[in-house]
Amino acid sequence: MYLDYFSEGEGLAYLERCLIRAEPFIPFIARMLEEKNMPPELLYLPIIESAFRVDAFSRSGAAGLWQFMMNSIDPYDITVDVWRDDRRDFWKATEAALDKLQYNYNITGDWNLALAAYNCGLNRVKRTVASSGIRDYWELIDKELLPRETRNYIPKLAAVVLLCNSKGAHKLPLLWQSNMVWERIPIEKSVDIRRIASKSGMDEQLLLKAHSELNYGVTPPASSGYKLKVPAHYSSLIREILNEESDLLEFKRYSVQSGDTLSELAQWYRIPVNMIYEYNPGISSLHLRIGQVLLIPLVHSNIPDRKGIVSSGMADHWTGRYTVLEGDSLWGISRQFKTSPEELASGNRMPLNTVIMPGMILNVPASGD
Repeated sequence: MYLDYFSEGEGLAYLERCLIRAEPFIPFIARMLEEKNMPPELLYLPIIESAFRVDAFSRSGAAGLWQFMMNSIDPYDITVDVWRDDRRDFWKATEAALDKLQYNYNITGDWNLALAAYNCGLNRVKRTVASSGIRDYWELIDKELLPRETRNYIPKLAAVVLLCNSKGAHKLPLLWQSNMVWERIPIEKSVDIRRIASKSGMDEQLLLKAHSELNYGVTPPASSGYKLKVPAHYSSLIREILNEESDLLEFKRYSVQSGDTLSELAQWYRIPVNMIYEYNPGISSLHLRIGQVLLIPLVHSNIPDRKGIVSSGMADHWTGRYTVLEGDSLWGISRQFKTSPEELASGNRMPLNTVIMPGMILNVPASGD
């Protein structure tokens, strides 16, 4: 039945779309299966689970390529918080899914039962086997002892495997880049994925797709231990960019107005309030000062300005230069030049919490600026 469906018409078109979406990730999953000595047929399981959509989200709340539910992310290395949902991280979710499948196999002793357990739950399969005395998946489905979806799960996968293993004979695309190797790079600051793509010349949509777990297209704070995922042939270039560039997030400067609150500003710019705290260390929601300048990271590009936005022209056209001395701080230098620490940091394209060192040269207002 499934072999006929996926061999022609809409079924074949659906399978082709899945394979096109799978192209960046197939080599990664295949290598991981080989390293773990697991059945290569598992390569195609995300077609059944998610149609190979890294951003897939089911009506039951399952997410990502491997369709993890929130109640099944333990004990795996999957974090779900305001910044990210690692169920949509192709690397972490693949590691977790294969570990889960291997565990199911270790318990059941059979790959078909391990797959059935992935679909309907290991406890359900164990209870069914124990109550029926049947350990053969095909006999269990013949007797309709497993849920309907689980009875269709492996036949559907078997048809997909057969067709994908002989793509040319079934009019399926021969697209996969077998040399696509992904590498993870630890980062020590938040970065905007789009700016990384722009500065490296990488395809922006591919890089965003590889980081589908990010809720804002911006990586979490440095303390999170987050790692970028990049094609290996871009690794050296992106490491250089991370080491050298200080403007990997775009900011606007905002002068606090009467009645402003941090939570309302965060809601306006559609960012978590802790993101404002991160780029404005020492700020207090209870002691905002009218005229105090905040750095607001821009995560979304289509948000209208508020009244308090400070023109970028002033800092961008500072003509003065100041050489940092021993004991200097942004606060002290900003008072010397009648500006604010926030303005000084923004005018030098660096986070407010940057540690300045003697000998650094800063842009500052000259007497006529």
